[in-house]
This record gives sequence, C-alpha cells and structure tokens, in this order.
Amino acid sequence: MASLKELGRQVIKNNDKAADTIYQRKPGGAEMIAPVMKQLVMFTELLVQSGKIDSNNAVQLQRWQADFGKLAAANEAGDLILAADIMHHDLNKQIEEWIK
Repeated sequence: MASLKELGRQVIKNNDKAADTIYQRKPGGAEMIAPVMKQLVMFTELLVQSGKIDSNNAVQLQRWQADFGKLAAANEAGDLILAADIMHHDLNKQIEEWIK
C-alpha cells in the first residue's frame, strides 16, 4: 500500500487534473469525479490506518468530512464547477495539511 504522503500527492495531482478538465470544459470532466472520490476514500482509510486521526485533530477531520460531503452533493447535483472548486481548493489544501 502506498504511503500516506505518496497517496496524498497522487490525490492532489488527480484532483488538479480533474478540476482543470472541468474548468476548461473539456469532455470527460464529469467522469473524472468518481475516480477522484474513490481515491479520497482510500486516502481517508490510510489516514485511519496510519493513526493520524485522533482526538487531537477532530476539528480537521470534521472539516474533511464536510468537504467530502459537499463534493458528493455537488457531483449528485451535476454542479461540476462547484465540485472542481471543492477538489482543487478545499480538499487539496486539507490533504497538504494531513501529509505534513
């Protein structure tokens, strides 16, 4: 299994790629969100396994869960620009915090 930092960097890269595709209105942007969400779930599982999630960062975890929920809702509503914003701005920033 990939290390937390490696997977985090890969998720950021894929989030940026998906967001750029959506922002540029290229074909396939909508289809890129599901794989990104799957990778975010894998990253969350690795966070748990690594012991990074504990009572000391409960607020950070709540923010992570809220943003992931907003991404799922934006995807469900077909609001690709909002989904791209959440991936590119909110979740990537949080991933960077988690992998410090």
